[in-house]
Amino acid sequence: MRQELGSVLRAWGEAVRKIGFLVLLLVGSAAAGLIIAWPLWYFATSAHAAYTAFALVLAACGIVFAVVRAILKGRNAPRDTSGRRRSPLSGLLSALQAVILLCGLYLGTALFYRGMWIFAVPLLVVCFGLLAVLGLVRRGAKASRVASIVPKIKKE
Repeated sequence: MRQELGSVLRAWGEAVRKIGFLVLLLVGSAAAGLIIAWPLWYFATSAHAAYTAFALVLAACGIVFAVVRAILKGRNAPRDTSGRRRSPLSGLLSALQAVILLCGLYLGTALFYRGMWIFAVPLLVVCFGLLAVLGLVRRGAKASRVASIVPKIKKE
């Protein structure tokens, strides 16, 4: 009888411990969310212009960080001369595609939100068509092959 009671108490203790951990995890997540979100909400509602500038600067810093990290990774990557190489024009066209995609999505969303879907649909069609054309041009702008650095031996 004592062993059965001990095993039942251990099982209940384990269940209470797991439920307590889950409750502690939920309370901790809610507290962390409140600690992060409340000051941002207060900043956004009390100083609209400053919060917008702060958010834009933060986004710009993130984009600059991503670009610099990609450049540094590209410089340190091992070179494979057997494949196709991207030309600077190809990189510029990729950046142009990203800008057109973001602007088109933003404008389309803003027009849909304002109820001007009659303008939003053609805008999105034109943007996605332009993206497709730029994709084809970018594919053609890649260099065909990198010249080999090993000199060829002439046969006499």
